[in-house]
Amino acid sequence: QMVIAIEEKKFQKTLSKGLKEFEKMYIAHKTVSGEEAFVLYSTYGFPLELTEELVREKGKHVDKKTFQAEFTRHQELSRLGAGLKFAGGLADHSDETTKLHTATHLLHKALRMVLGDHVEQRGSNITSERLRFDFSHTDKLTDEQKNLVEQIVNSQIKANLPMGFEMMTVEEAKNAGAIGLFEDKYALLGDKIKVYTAGDAEHGIFSREICGGPHVDRTGDLGAFAILKEESSSSGIRRIKAVIGEQALLALKVRKS
Repeated sequence: QMVIAIEEKKFQKTLSKGLKEFEKMYIAHKTVSGEEAFVLYSTYGFPLELTEELVREKGKHVDKKTFQAEFTRHQELSRLGAGLKFAGGLADHSDETTKLHTATHLLHKALRMVLGDHVEQRGSNITSERLRFDFSHTDKLTDEQKNLVEQIVNSQIKANLPMGFEMMTVEEAKNAGAIGLFEDKYALLGDKIKVYTAGDAEHGIFSREICGGPHVDRTGDLGAFAILKEESSSSGIRRIKAVIGEQALLALKVRKS
């Protein structure tokens, strides 16, 4: 709960400043350029998708190529040891990536609860700012389904469940109801696989998934969760892009306004 309260406080500070800055940019140019979108991202933690949504509401669009060029340039400067980091606060990218990786477990389980057990992970991609999760499902998710998935994930974050793992044989993992790829080369160690659990006997088990890790100690470390986009990846495969922490709080706030 403490982590969530801190995230809320930090979020409220950046939200008002970021929205004011967005309005200034828009009033000055009647749009928001790719460079300005990157400033909103790097300084106020606004994901590109959110800036696009705000601009789209005004009947305009953001130049994604310019944004990506700025993003790539920033990454290159960082790699060259310029000592730069996003003012939005991603001081430890590996830590943020670990949180997002943990969020995919909660998302996977929530999708199965809402859509059915036919849902299986078909791929994922995690950057320091967002997760992308591909899963087996034929139909576009309704707003109600997306909201329910978000609510389930956020309820598990608020529950601050412990994350832990056990080494199990494939048979033991199947009997325990673990989901995931049983042939996962990252999880397979000898004749046993690594099974991560969200929850315990005291709090109840939310999910068990075969995975090599790493993960956070408790789900509360994620702060909050929000779906930015749900779309088709290929035939029979859907894709979700989502964020956590301050960016998730921002996404939820913008959606309500």
